[in-house]
Amino acid sequence: MKRYRREVLRFSADIDTNLIELQNELIWKTYEVGKYREFFVYDPKKRLIMALPFRDRIVQWAIYRQLNPLLERRYISTSYGCRQKGAPITGGPHNAVKKLQEYIRGQPRKAYILKMDVSKYFYRVDHNILMNMLRDTIKDKDLLWLLGVIIFSDHDFGIAVDDHDYQGERLQSVGMPIGNLSSQMFANFYLDAADQYAKHILKARCYIRYMDDMVIVSTDKKYLADCRERMREFLIEKLHLQLNNKTSIRTEMQGIDFCGYRIWRDHILLRKKTALKMKHRLKYLAKAYARGDSGLKDYRNTLMSYDGILQHCDGYRLRESISHITLCKGVRK
Repeated sequence: MKRYRREVLRFSADIDTNLIELQNELIWKTYEVGKYREFFVYDPKKRLIMALPFRDRIVQWAIYRQLNPLLERRYISTSYGCRQKGAPITGGPHNAVKKLQEYIRGQPRKAYILKMDVSKYFYRVDHNILMNMLRDTIKDKDLLWLLGVIIFSDHDFGIAVDDHDYQGERLQSVGMPIGNLSSQMFANFYLDAADQYAKHILKARCYIRYMDDMVIVSTDKKYLADCRERMREFLIEKLHLQLNNKTSIRTEMQGIDFCGYRIWRDHILLRKKTALKMKHRLKYLAKAYARGDSGLKDYRNTLMSYDGILQHCDGYRLRESISHITLCKGVRK
């Protein structure tokens, strides 16, 4: 974060000159994407993040502000990932979870849930398919040129489906960098084709997508099995994507893992891994505060964040457990 603050300060120190230079590069089509900085995050699993210099993030934000509201208009109402504030449909994982429970409760008898996960989604998006989809949607040639510069930039984003440690050879012509604002926009746009297929061809009345996680609810297990195979074929043939081995059909009694929660007809719980992570983090902060290595503000902010998450599920027992951790660790007043 300090590195980014230094970048912003350097750019802002002569902001007029820097913005005019950037503008001229775009006008004369000499703009090139800067060098990506790569690093890993481990929350909740290992992911490769690719970050751009500040001047490139300005370009991406300008594109996003103009283009994303137009793309929003084409999305179905039950696509919840990375939806813009003020969009016709409010997005976010909590609304996706509520909708899934609503669909389960709306079934007249035992519900089955087909949950489909795309394998290595961000690292497998096909550049040529994405660009052709954009050409079919956007008619502004200057904007298409700029989008092409970003999508086909001189960096290998692709990772093989079976490369779980990100140690293999990078792949060309596929992949989007996690960390780009444009990648969030493209990710929704690319899988909108799957949404339209599910709603209009598969006739899935109870369909939800949050980023690369797709769910269909029905009382007909055979119908869901057919949907799974037809969606698998569609993703391979039309989008060059694959479903991973987490794709399955489960009954409502088993509970469905979705967006960090586990959902049943009559209640919603936080996933066990998430709950354990909360407890471990609070224990760590309590000990750090007792040693004088961390302030009370850090602990309170974390606790308030967790309380906000628990408000969207039946988290009374977990709240009690967290409160017990607080008291036992003797946090200073």
